[in-house]
Amino acid sequence: MEFSQESIFTEARSHKQFDGQCLTAEELQSIYDLAKFAPTANNSCPLRIVFTNTPDSMERLASCALDFNQEKTRSAGTAAILAYDLDFYTQFPKLAPHMKQPPSHASWSDGQLERYALANSNLQVGFFIAAARALGFDCGPMGGFDSQAVETTFFDNPRWRFNCVVLLGKGDPSRLHPRAARLTFDEACRIT
Repeated sequence: MEFSQESIFTEARSHKQFDGQCLTAEELQSIYDLAKFAPTANNSCPLRIVFTNTPDSMERLASCALDFNQEKTRSAGTAAILAYDLDFYTQFPKLAPHMKQPPSHASWSDGQLERYALANSNLQVGFFIAAARALGFDCGPMGGFDSQAVETTFFDNPRWRFNCVVLLGKGDPSRLHPRAARLTFDEACRIT
């Protein structure tokens, strides 16, 4: 498979309208099978994903969206609800067998676990978007949802926390605005 910088970064856009077609289970697994290689501290891999991939589940997701994201959500046939698991460390015997068991994370407060899991799942979210783009899918990442409603509606584990939604499929390029500016190196970076 041939990937290009353009397809993943410089020409890829965040879409707001889609053609409504669902991805196949094989396509969803292909995205995950690339995204799972994202680097995380201690190989913690806290990202958890619920794929909504039917008209019913997409409508339930749209009902959890804030008003400005409802139409966008309804236009897509597939979405990935990206979450992070506060109990990520329970997978360390498999993911980090070199670590002392039980790991020190088991005694952390929920606040400490949340900061760690969110930071590391955000690394995985970036890889998830890059993986989907590399496989030829358009993405529409969004955060404008009622997180409590999403968690209640879609998560069967009370330790999972909502992070964001990524709409997946074929975006409508005619609905894109011109690409907005980005900060220059000198505006965003320092070398010390």
